[in-house]
Amino acid sequence: MPELPPRPSAEHLRKDAKRLARANGIQLAAAQRALAQSYGHRSWAALLRAVDEARAPRDGDTARRDAALPMLAAVRAGDRERVRALLADGANPRIGDGRDLPLHLAARRGDRELVEILIAGGALGWQTDGEGRTALDAAKLGTSPNRAAVVALLDRTTIADPSFAAAVRAIHSGDAAGLDHLLTARPSLLHERNVGPEAYRMAKRGDYFRDPKLFWFIANNPNLVERLPDTILDVAEVMIRHGVEQADLDYALGLLMSSGAAGEHKIPLMRVLLRAGAVADRNAILATAAHWELEPLRELVANHGYPYDALLAATFGDTRALERLLPGAPPDDVQDAFGLAVINRRVEAARLALDAGADV
Repeated sequence: MPELPPRPSAEHLRKDAKRLARANGIQLAAAQRALAQSYGHRSWAALLRAVDEARAPRDGDTARRDAALPMLAAVRAGDRERVRALLADGANPRIGDGRDLPLHLAARRGDRELVEILIAGGALGWQTDGEGRTALDAAKLGTSPNRAAVVALLDRTTIADPSFAAAVRAIHSGDAAGLDHLLTARPSLLHERNVGPEAYRMAKRGDYFRDPKLFWFIANNPNLVERLPDTILDVAEVMIRHGVEQADLDYALGLLMSSGAAGEHKIPLMRVLLRAGAVADRNAILATAAHWELEPLRELVANHGYPYDALLAATFGDTRALERLLPGAPPDDVQDAFGLAVINRRVEAARLALDAGADV
């Protein structure tokens, strides 16, 4: 039976569960449960609690403990000005005590303004607490009169515009004809955004799906439905015929390539977007390689003429090519090649990048 490392990563375990689900053709929940049991835990939530306990501040970990507790104390007291002051001084709102996180406490309190302050300060809505719950889960457990307002703020799937919401439902259900009708009646839907609360636009930390455009939803990244419909290629073609902007083609391609939930539709859908003129930029390559989604990268190189550079060679562990490519690579590529080699566990490639000047 494997053991958790001394400083386990919940994010790493989530990715492991997704890979296990894809490899075995099972639901994500079943993969999470199987992974948890392989580590000797009854459930996924129990495994995440063990991760949080392993990462919780110890007596000797004074820096982490001291960083967490003042923020948690201020949130428990509902002291908004104190929370603002701590954030201004550089306090990290993503650090908790192993059980609670600042955003979860504020969500349970039903303090919408405090939740907004924390989001703007860099708190993450998808981060889980010691019970494996998100801040949205915590808000739903609250009893404050403001509970509904806090839930609405944290629920990133909310779409206020009825026509936009109907179009997203058509995408996720694979209703190409219904989507065609909606876009014919209101062509501007392809150019509009589902604008979320202001707090997310104020956030110090980037949010890759903030205020999304309609075409972005074809990638299922973030994972909003269990699986893409079998008619997703028809759905994409309908939107492309109605005139998707170049920037949205490119961005949706990046979302699709790095998506862990596109399943068997990923490569065929990539081909549809590439035929329509979508371009995979450097950010798309980095995100895809960093999420261990190597098949889309192979597709780009093998069938669409994407240049085989140091980033890709490091990702694939192609040391022969890397020895040739690194000497002429820009410093940023050398550094990122090192990072991608480490993420993808290409030890010799990482050594070559270090020799070429990458900084640990």
